[in-house]
Amino acid sequence: MATAGLVPSPLVLVAGRSFSTNLACAAMDPISARPLHVVGMTAGPRLALADPRPAAFQRAGALAPVHGLAVLGRVHVIPRRHDLGAVVSEQEAEVEVWNADIQHGHTLQEITVEGPAGIAVMDDVGQPAHFPASASHIYLVKVLSDGDALIDNLVTWVFAGLDPRGTNLRLLGFRLIPFPFPPNWAQPVVETFGFMTDVITSYRGMEQRIQLRAVPVGTIRYATLLDDLRDAQMASAILFGNQARAFGVGRWQFQSPLVQNANAGDYEILCATSDIPFEPGGMVLLWSDPYHWEVQTIEGVLSDRVLLNFGLIRTWTAGATAVLPIVVGRLSPDEGFTWDALAIGSTSFTFDIDGFRP
Repeated sequence: MATAGLVPSPLVLVAGRSFSTNLACAAMDPISARPLHVVGMTAGPRLALADPRPAAFQRAGALAPVHGLAVLGRVHVIPRRHDLGAVVSEQEAEVEVWNADIQHGHTLQEITVEGPAGIAVMDDVGQPAHFPASASHIYLVKVLSDGDALIDNLVTWVFAGLDPRGTNLRLLGFRLIPFPFPPNWAQPVVETFGFMTDVITSYRGMEQRIQLRAVPVGTIRYATLLDDLRDAQMASAILFGNQARAFGVGRWQFQSPLVQNANAGDYEILCATSDIPFEPGGMVLLWSDPYHWEVQTIEGVLSDRVLLNFGLIRTWTAGATAVLPIVVGRLSPDEGFTWDALAIGSTSFTFDIDGFRP
Protein backbone atom coordinates (compact mmCIF):
# COMPACT_ATOMS: atom_id res chain seq x y z
CA MET A 1 0.00 0.00 0.00
CA ALA A 2 1.45 3.36 -1.04
CA THR A 3 2.26 6.07 1.46
CA ALA A 4 2.85 9.83 1.05
CA GLY A 5 4.58 12.61 2.95
CA LEU A 6 4.51 16.40 3.09
CA VAL A 7 7.09 18.40 1.04
CA PRO A 8 9.10 20.78 3.27
CA SER A 9 8.64 24.46 2.70
CA PRO A 10 11.52 26.38 1.00
CA LEU A 11 14.23 27.95 3.16
CA VAL A 12 13.96 31.62 3.71
CA LEU A 13 17.21 33.66 4.18
CA VAL A 14 16.70 36.04 7.01
CA ALA A 15 18.61 39.32 6.91
CA GLY A 16 20.22 40.69 9.98
CA ARG A 17 23.48 41.89 11.56
CA SER A 18 24.14 38.38 12.80
CA PHE A 19 23.74 36.67 9.43
CA SER A 20 25.62 36.59 6.14
CA THR A 21 24.76 39.20 3.55
CA ASN A 22 23.08 38.23 0.34
CA LEU A 23 25.78 39.07 -2.18
CA ALA A 24 23.41 38.76 -5.10
CA CYS A 25 22.06 42.23 -4.43
CA ALA A 26 25.35 43.77 -3.26
CA ALA A 27 26.62 46.83 -5.11
CA MET A 28 30.43 46.60 -5.64
CA ASP A 29 32.81 49.43 -6.56
CA PRO A 30 34.49 49.27 -9.96
CA ILE A 31 37.91 47.68 -10.15
CA SER A 32 40.78 50.18 -10.14
CA ALA A 33 42.87 50.36 -13.31
CA ARG A 34 46.00 51.73 -11.60
CA PRO A 35 49.25 49.68 -11.72
CA LEU A 36 49.91 47.49 -8.75
CA HIS A 37 53.00 49.45 -7.67
CA VAL A 38 50.94 52.62 -7.07
CA VAL A 39 48.00 50.99 -5.36
CA GLY A 40 47.77 52.33 -1.87
CA MET A 41 50.23 55.21 -2.39
CA THR A 42 47.48 57.76 -1.71
CA ALA A 43 46.27 56.06 1.41
CA GLY A 44 47.90 58.69 3.60
CA PRO A 45 51.28 59.87 4.90
CA ARG A 46 53.86 57.11 5.43
CA LEU A 47 55.46 56.99 8.85
CA ALA A 48 59.23 56.24 9.43
CA LEU A 49 60.15 52.89 10.92
CA ALA A 50 61.43 52.78 14.47
CA ASP A 51 65.25 52.64 14.93
CA PRO A 52 66.10 49.00 15.81
CA ARG A 53 69.40 49.94 17.50
CA PRO A 54 69.37 49.89 21.27
CA ALA A 55 69.91 53.02 23.24
CA ALA A 56 73.58 53.95 23.87
CA PHE A 57 75.03 52.74 27.14
CA GLN A 58 78.38 52.96 28.96
CA ARG A 59 80.15 50.26 30.93
CA ALA A 60 83.40 50.46 32.89
CA GLY A 61 86.17 48.08 31.70
CA ALA A 62 88.55 46.05 33.83
CA LEU A 63 91.81 44.15 33.29
CA ALA A 64 91.35 40.43 32.81
CA PRO A 65 93.76 37.59 31.94
CA VAL A 66 94.08 36.71 28.25
CA HIS A 67 94.04 32.95 27.58
CA GLY A 68 94.98 32.28 31.18
CA LEU A 69 98.17 34.39 30.82
CA ALA A 70 99.52 31.85 28.33
CA VAL A 71 100.77 34.65 26.05
CA LEU A 72 100.77 37.94 27.90
CA GLY A 73 102.33 38.64 31.26
CA ARG A 74 105.52 36.60 30.76
CA VAL A 75 108.82 36.51 28.87
CA HIS A 76 109.04 34.21 25.84
CA VAL A 77 112.08 32.67 24.17
CA ILE A 78 111.22 31.69 20.58
CA PRO A 79 111.99 28.87 19.80
CA ARG A 80 112.51 26.88 23.00
CA ARG A 81 114.14 23.90 21.23
CA HIS A 82 116.32 23.69 18.15
CA ASP A 83 117.35 20.37 16.59
CA LEU A 84 120.52 20.98 14.61
CA GLY A 85 121.01 17.47 13.31
CA ALA A 86 124.46 16.96 11.83
CA VAL A 87 126.73 19.98 12.21
CA VAL A 88 129.73 20.02 9.88
CA SER A 89 130.37 23.73 9.37
CA GLU A 90 129.37 26.66 11.54
CA GLN A 91 125.62 27.20 11.87
CA GLU A 92 123.64 30.19 13.08
CA ALA A 93 120.15 30.39 14.54
CA GLU A 94 118.03 33.45 15.33
CA VAL A 95 116.33 33.44 18.74
CA GLU A 96 113.74 36.04 19.74
CA VAL A 97 113.41 37.10 23.37
CA TRP A 98 110.06 38.83 23.87
CA ASN A 99 108.77 40.56 27.00
CA ALA A 100 105.04 39.94 26.56
CA ASP A 101 104.18 41.72 29.83
CA ILE A 102 102.11 44.76 28.77
CA GLN A 103 102.44 46.48 32.15
CA HIS A 104 105.97 45.89 33.46
CA GLY A 105 109.48 45.90 32.09
CA HIS A 106 112.10 43.29 33.00
CA THR A 107 115.87 43.36 33.37
CA LEU A 108 118.11 40.78 31.71
CA GLN A 109 120.91 39.99 34.14
CA GLU A 110 123.01 37.45 32.20
CA ILE A 111 123.04 34.83 29.47
CA THR A 112 124.36 31.43 30.50
CA VAL A 113 125.41 28.48 28.33
CA GLU A 114 125.46 25.03 29.88
CA GLY A 115 126.79 21.88 28.28
CA PRO A 116 129.67 21.01 25.95
CA ALA A 117 131.85 23.67 24.40
CA GLY A 118 131.24 25.11 20.97
CA ILE A 119 128.23 27.42 21.50
CA ALA A 120 128.41 31.22 21.31
CA VAL A 121 125.69 33.86 21.77
CA MET A 122 126.12 37.17 19.96
CA ASP A 123 124.94 39.79 22.48
CA ASP A 124 124.85 43.23 20.86
CA VAL A 125 122.80 44.80 23.69
CA GLY A 126 125.03 44.04 26.65
CA GLN A 127 124.23 43.03 30.20
CA PRO A 128 122.33 44.05 32.17
CA ALA A 129 119.72 45.00 29.58
CA HIS A 130 116.30 46.54 30.14
CA PHE A 131 113.36 45.03 28.25
CA PRO A 132 110.41 47.47 28.33
CA ALA A 133 106.84 46.24 28.21
CA SER A 134 106.05 44.46 24.91
CA ALA A 135 109.66 44.81 23.72
CA SER A 136 111.62 42.05 21.97
CA HIS A 137 115.15 41.50 20.71
CA ILE A 138 116.72 39.03 18.27
CA TYR A 139 119.83 37.19 19.43
CA LEU A 140 122.15 35.21 17.16
CA VAL A 141 123.22 31.83 18.53
CA LYS A 142 126.25 30.31 16.78
CA VAL A 143 127.05 26.62 16.78
CA LEU A 144 130.75 26.36 16.02
CA SER A 145 132.25 23.59 13.95
CA ASP A 146 134.91 23.00 16.64
CA GLY A 147 133.68 21.40 19.83
CA ASP A 148 132.53 18.16 21.38
CA ALA A 149 131.03 15.46 19.20
CA LEU A 150 127.66 15.63 20.98
CA ILE A 151 125.68 18.88 21.10
CA ASP A 152 123.35 19.09 24.09
CA ASN A 153 123.41 22.66 25.38
CA LEU A 154 121.08 24.84 27.38
CA VAL A 155 121.17 28.60 26.70
CA THR A 156 119.33 30.60 29.38
CA TRP A 157 118.36 34.28 29.43
CA VAL A 158 118.24 35.06 33.16
CA PHE A 159 115.80 37.85 34.10
CA ALA A 160 115.51 39.38 37.56
CA GLY A 161 112.58 37.93 39.49
CA LEU A 162 111.65 35.33 36.83
CA ASP A 163 112.10 31.58 36.85
CA PRO A 164 114.99 30.81 34.44
CA ARG A 165 113.42 27.45 33.56
CA GLY A 166 110.94 29.33 31.37
CA THR A 167 113.43 31.47 29.45
CA ASN A 168 115.88 28.95 28.03
CA LEU A 169 116.70 27.32 24.70
CA ARG A 170 117.88 23.73 24.24
CA LEU A 171 120.22 22.87 21.37
CA LEU A 172 120.55 19.27 20.19
CA GLY A 173 122.72 17.72 17.49
CA PHE A 174 126.10 16.18 16.76
CA ARG A 175 129.23 17.35 14.99
CA LEU A 176 130.62 15.74 11.89
CA ILE A 177 134.16 15.69 10.59
CA PRO A 178 133.94 15.87 6.78
CA PHE A 179 136.34 13.87 4.68
CA PRO A 180 136.93 16.43 1.91
CA PHE A 181 139.17 14.35 -0.36
CA PRO A 182 137.48 13.00 -3.51
CA PRO A 183 138.12 9.56 -5.04
CA ASN A 184 140.97 9.11 -7.49
CA TRP A 185 138.54 7.41 -9.91
CA ALA A 186 141.09 4.70 -10.71
CA GLN A 187 138.70 2.48 -8.78
CA PRO A 188 134.94 2.90 -8.80
CA VAL A 189 132.89 4.20 -5.91
CA VAL A 190 130.98 1.23 -4.54
CA GLU A 191 127.76 1.67 -2.58
CA THR A 192 125.98 -1.22 -0.91
CA PHE A 193 122.53 -1.17 0.62
CA GLY A 194 121.18 -3.38 3.36
CA PHE A 195 117.46 -3.95 3.80
CA MET A 196 115.85 -5.93 6.59
CA THR A 197 112.84 -8.10 5.80
CA ASP A 198 110.67 -10.37 7.88
CA VAL A 199 109.51 -13.48 5.99
CA ILE A 200 106.29 -15.18 7.08
CA THR A 201 105.69 -18.65 5.59
CA SER A 202 102.25 -20.22 5.56
CA TYR A 203 101.42 -23.92 5.87
CA ARG A 204 100.97 -24.05 2.10
CA GLY A 205 104.49 -22.73 1.53
CA MET A 206 103.47 -19.24 0.42
CA GLU A 207 105.61 -16.35 1.71
CA GLN A 208 104.80 -12.85 2.85
CA ARG A 209 107.70 -10.40 3.13
CA ILE A 210 107.47 -7.34 5.38
CA GLN A 211 109.96 -4.48 5.13
CA LEU A 212 111.34 -3.59 8.56
CA ARG A 213 113.52 -0.61 7.59
CA ALA A 214 112.08 2.53 6.06
CA VAL A 215 115.58 3.62 4.99
CA PRO A 216 118.28 1.02 4.24
CA VAL A 217 121.70 1.02 5.86
CA GLY A 218 124.75 0.57 3.71
CA THR A 219 128.40 1.28 3.00
CA ILE A 220 130.41 3.56 0.75
CA ARG A 221 133.83 2.36 -0.36
CA TYR A 222 136.35 4.21 -2.49
CA ALA A 223 140.09 4.91 -2.74
CA THR A 224 141.85 8.24 -2.84
CA LEU A 225 145.35 9.30 -3.89
CA LEU A 226 146.99 12.16 -2.01
CA ASP A 227 149.87 13.36 -4.16
CA ASP A 228 150.47 16.56 -2.20
CA LEU A 229 152.26 16.56 1.16
CA ARG A 230 149.71 18.90 2.70
CA ASP A 231 146.82 16.72 1.53
CA ALA A 232 148.50 13.55 2.78
CA GLN A 233 149.19 14.99 6.21
CA MET A 234 145.67 16.39 6.51
CA ALA A 235 144.02 13.11 5.50
CA SER A 236 146.20 11.12 7.88
CA ALA A 237 145.38 13.46 10.78
CA ILE A 238 141.64 13.32 10.06
CA LEU A 239 141.54 9.54 9.85
CA PHE A 240 143.58 8.77 12.94
CA GLY A 241 142.44 11.67 15.08
CA ASN A 242 138.69 11.21 14.65
CA GLN A 243 138.11 7.48 14.36
CA ALA A 244 135.45 7.48 17.06
CA ARG A 245 133.49 10.33 15.50
CA ALA A 246 131.01 10.43 12.69
CA PHE A 247 132.23 11.54 9.28
CA GLY A 248 130.54 13.47 6.54
CA VAL A 249 130.92 11.26 3.47
CA GLY A 250 130.29 12.83 0.08
CA ARG A 251 128.54 10.90 -2.66
CA TRP A 252 131.04 12.08 -5.26
CA GLN A 253 129.47 10.24 -8.18
CA PHE A 254 126.47 12.61 -7.95
CA GLN A 255 128.39 15.90 -7.98
CA SER A 256 127.22 18.69 -10.28
CA PRO A 257 128.61 22.19 -10.90
CA LEU A 258 127.16 25.29 -9.33
CA VAL A 259 125.17 27.09 -12.06
CA GLN A 260 125.04 30.59 -10.54
CA ASN A 261 127.15 32.38 -7.95
CA ALA A 262 125.88 31.86 -4.41
CA ASN A 263 126.45 34.76 -2.03
CA ALA A 264 126.85 34.63 1.72
CA GLY A 265 123.43 34.65 3.36
CA ASP A 266 121.60 33.05 0.41
CA TYR A 267 119.08 30.31 1.17
CA GLU A 268 119.24 28.53 -2.19
CA ILE A 269 121.80 26.87 -4.44
CA LEU A 270 121.22 26.76 -8.18
CA CYS A 271 122.37 23.42 -9.58
CA ALA A 272 121.04 20.33 -11.35
CA THR A 273 118.81 18.17 -9.13
CA SER A 274 117.41 15.59 -11.56
CA ASP A 275 118.48 12.03 -10.73
CA ILE A 276 120.56 13.32 -7.80
CA PRO A 277 119.54 12.04 -4.32
CA PHE A 278 118.97 15.42 -2.68
CA GLU A 279 116.17 15.15 -0.14
CA PRO A 280 114.63 17.45 2.49
CA GLY A 281 116.30 16.93 5.84
CA GLY A 282 119.50 15.70 4.21
CA MET A 283 122.75 17.58 3.67
CA VAL A 284 124.46 19.20 0.72
CA LEU A 285 128.21 19.85 0.30
CA LEU A 286 129.65 22.82 -1.57
CA TRP A 287 133.26 21.99 -2.41
CA SER A 288 136.02 23.79 -4.30
CA ASP A 289 139.08 22.07 -2.77
CA PRO A 290 139.85 20.05 0.40
CA TYR A 291 140.32 23.27 2.39
CA HIS A 292 137.34 25.27 1.14
CA TRP A 293 133.97 23.61 1.63
CA GLU A 294 130.64 24.16 3.35
CA VAL A 295 127.86 21.81 4.44
CA GLN A 296 124.24 22.93 4.79
CA THR A 297 120.96 21.23 5.70
CA ILE A 298 118.40 20.88 2.92
CA GLU A 299 114.93 22.33 3.44
CA GLY A 300 113.49 21.54 0.01
CA VAL A 301 114.43 20.48 -3.50
CA LEU A 302 113.12 22.08 -6.71
CA SER A 303 113.80 21.23 -10.33
CA ASP A 304 116.70 23.68 -10.62
CA ARG A 305 117.80 24.49 -7.09
CA VAL A 306 118.28 23.29 -3.53
CA LEU A 307 116.64 25.24 -0.69
CA LEU A 308 118.56 25.56 2.60
CA ASN A 309 117.50 25.80 6.24
CA PHE A 310 120.25 28.31 7.02
CA GLY A 311 121.96 31.00 4.99
CA LEU A 312 125.33 30.33 3.39
CA ILE A 313 128.36 31.35 5.40
CA ARG A 314 130.59 32.33 2.47
CA THR A 315 130.34 33.17 -1.23
CA TRP A 316 130.75 30.43 -3.85
CA THR A 317 131.70 30.87 -7.49
CA ALA A 318 129.79 29.17 -10.29
CA GLY A 319 131.79 26.68 -12.33
CA ALA A 320 134.55 26.34 -9.72
CA THR A 321 132.24 24.85 -7.06
CA ALA A 322 130.90 21.30 -6.97
CA VAL A 323 127.55 20.56 -5.32
CA LEU A 324 126.85 17.02 -4.07
CA PRO A 325 124.86 15.20 -1.39
CA ILE A 326 126.63 14.15 1.78
CA VAL A 327 125.65 11.47 4.32
CA VAL A 328 126.70 10.44 7.82
CA GLY A 329 129.17 7.57 8.02
CA ARG A 330 131.62 5.91 10.39
CA LEU A 331 134.94 4.29 9.68
CA SER A 332 135.17 0.53 9.80
CA PRO A 333 137.63 -0.79 12.42
CA ASP A 334 140.34 -1.99 10.00
CA GLU A 335 141.19 1.10 7.97
CA GLY A 336 144.78 2.06 7.20
CA PHE A 337 146.82 4.80 5.59
CA THR A 338 149.69 4.00 3.22
CA TRP A 339 152.66 6.29 2.56
CA ASP A 340 153.71 5.53 -1.02
CA ALA A 341 156.49 8.11 -0.87
CA LEU A 342 157.70 10.92 1.38
CA ALA A 343 155.00 13.26 0.06
CA ILE A 344 152.47 10.84 -1.42
CA GLY A 345 149.87 8.86 0.47
CA SER A 346 146.92 6.70 -0.44
CA THR A 347 144.14 4.91 1.32
CA SER A 348 141.14 2.77 0.54
CA PHE A 349 138.46 2.83 3.18
CA THR A 350 134.87 1.84 3.83
CA PHE A 351 132.34 4.05 5.60
CA ASP A 352 129.37 2.44 7.34
CA ILE A 353 126.28 4.52 6.63
CA ASP A 354 123.45 4.60 9.16
CA GLY A 355 120.83 5.10 6.48
CA PHE A 356 120.52 6.65 3.04
CA ARG A 357 118.39 6.16 -0.02
CA PRO A 358 119.70 4.50 -3.19
